Amino acid sequence: MNMKNIKKIFCGSLVLLLASCSPKVTTTNYYFDPVNGDDTNKGTTVQAPFKSLTKLNQLVLKGGDSILLKSGAIFAEKLFLSCSGEEDSPIVLGKYGGTDKPHVKGNGVDTAAVHIFNSENLVIRDIEISNRGNAPKAGLFGLWVELDKFGESHNMSINNLYIHDVYGSTVIEEGGGMGMCIQNGRDNDSIFNRFVGMNIENCYIKDCQRDGIKFRGYWIRSQWNPNLKVVIRNNVLDGVPGDGIVPVGCDGALVEYNVMKNCPRTLPESEACDGIWPWCSDNTIVQFNVVSDHKSIIDGYAYDSDWGCKNSVFQYNLSYNNDGGFMLVIGTDGWPEDWCLNGNIETKVRYNVSINDGLRNYLTNASHEDAYFSPVMHFTGYTQNTLVENNLFYLFPKSEPQIDRTLFHFTKHDSSYGKGDTFKNNYIYAPEVTVVVKEEKAVDNQYLGNVYVGSLQTPATGFKKHEGPFSKSLWYNAEDKNWDILLDFLKGKTVPINGKELKVLDVIGAN
Repeated sequence: MNMKNIKKIFCGSLVLLLASCSPKVTTTNYYFDPVNGDDTNKGTTVQAPFKSLTKLNQLVLKGGDSILLKSGAIFAEKLFLSCSGEEDSPIVLGKYGGTDKPHVKGNGVDTAAVHIFNSENLVIRDIEISNRGNAPKAGLFGLWVELDKFGESHNMSINNLYIHDVYGSTVIEEGGGMGMCIQNGRDNDSIFNRFVGMNIENCYIKDCQRDGIKFRGYWIRSQWNPNLKVVIRNNVLDGVPGDGIVPVGCDGALVEYNVMKNCPRTLPESEACDGIWPWCSDNTIVQFNVVSDHKSIIDGYAYDSDWGCKNSVFQYNLSYNNDGGFMLVIGTDGWPEDWCLNGNIETKVRYNVSINDGLRNYLTNASHEDAYFSPVMHFTGYTQNTLVENNLFYLFPKSEPQIDRTLFHFTKHDSSYGKGDTFKNNYIYAPEVTVVVKEEKAVDNQYLGNVYVGSLQTPATGFKKHEGPFSKSLWYNAEDKNWDILLDFLKGKTVPINGKELKVLDVIGAN
């Protein structure tokens, strides 16, 4: 035997020896059953589960451990959990014993039915959560994921939750309720916190007031410690009257494949809210979402690029039947540089479809001269270098004469108007006389290559009338693959118009 083979045998034997000497990592499952459990049990088998969720406070959890709630059981108590798993071995909070979700049922007394505090490397999945008392309560949540003097929390996964009937206050200044609150900080924290890797996926949020999925983070730029690697994907918000999905204080958040629908007009007239929007966040991507039927008395837009944001991208989204309109872009000015990013900088709005938006037919107390204010797109305050391109705006006839018939409207916010926004290669169907732009005192805007079918009151340049039908031949460009991405997303989707369910591809002339 030559020396080379001897070395191979020796190295292989050494590897086996080291593997056999390595300590075996053990993990533990803890089972909870509110009916058949007993807190004197060890809780580590299905046959001898714990009864009360308060036992969680006595457990020393490590990476790979699981907290498993009995399928279909109702836990009429608060669930509080603070733990840290390992990067490749997270702790899991989930269910066992069946397909039905266990229900953590709050009674509106505790701030949250499920409170996750100062945790990381944690998976939360397959649980039903509610929190309803006899009357709306300020600051009430279904799920509350909170950091306080913790630093960085890594790898949080929230998956397949059913959150419903969170009976919170409808007034944001009083502490509006939320189905899901993700909180990484408060003003003037001594230790700045943030989430690095926060996934919220496949959740169903039903009949929660005021809001759906909302972050609470640092918005003051001198304290800005943005959350990173935030993904909010494939969630459904149904019957939420206020704000839908709001990443706050994030950098690079991805919000995609979410649906918000059936937003009732139940908030007070003081409350402005929209569907999906970042606030004081940079480089947010909002794509492949559907928002419809937002009935908020103030605003009520499907999408919003809010103030303090930079380089937000809204693409491949669908919006329809929203009272306010398709989108709000808002900037503010006059703040010290260490407090807030002045304006709204370089928002990009491209390859979206808006159908029958801007339907407000009731008076509001808003400061607009037009009390029925609901343009399809509203630009207010210091918006800088917004790009609106390659979008489809399909307007149906309005049901009442007083309803706003404006496509793009610029108004003042604080002391400023927009500057240098660009609108190019957009395609508009307007069967009634519609004002295309009300600039007021906005300056340096550009309008290039926009095409419309119907009756549009246009500025001198930048909008060209097409005498043929509104169809794919008008707006589709085979060399631009973004159109194929949009059309693939729209397949099978329908919109209800005047009592009829219409295919989106038929409406925009793609079939």
